[in-house]
Amino acid sequence: MRRGAIHPLVGIILFFGVFGFIYAIFEQPTALFRKAMFIALMIAGIYVIYHFVFRRRVNKDHIAYLKAVRQSKKLHPQAVRKQKTKSTNLKMKRLPRKRTTHLTVIEGKKGKKKNRASF
Repeated sequence: MRRGAIHPLVGIILFFGVFGFIYAIFEQPTALFRKAMFIALMIAGIYVIYHFVFRRRVNKDHIAYLKAVRQSKKLHPQAVRKQKTKSTNLKMKRLPRKRTTHLTVIEGKKGKKKNRASF
């Protein structure tokens, strides 16, 4: 089942928009150019604000994460994996994994059954 191409109200609005744009091209090209430049400057301003304000916050979070990773590697050097060389012998041979000893078990309510009816 095919839908109608365009709602009549949307078609009328598009028609007037195209008509106004063509009229502005022929009657007031400098005003149209100024409006286009104003819109481009506004978009550029919004982008600069986003880039220098909001992106810096994300970078601070990422820097804090990297700092925590470095501290964790200093505390637990055996957990750091060494990069493997790209030889075929190492790929075929499986090395046993070392278990990390710095993890702890958090005791919870193990005796309580889940109520599956609420899912």
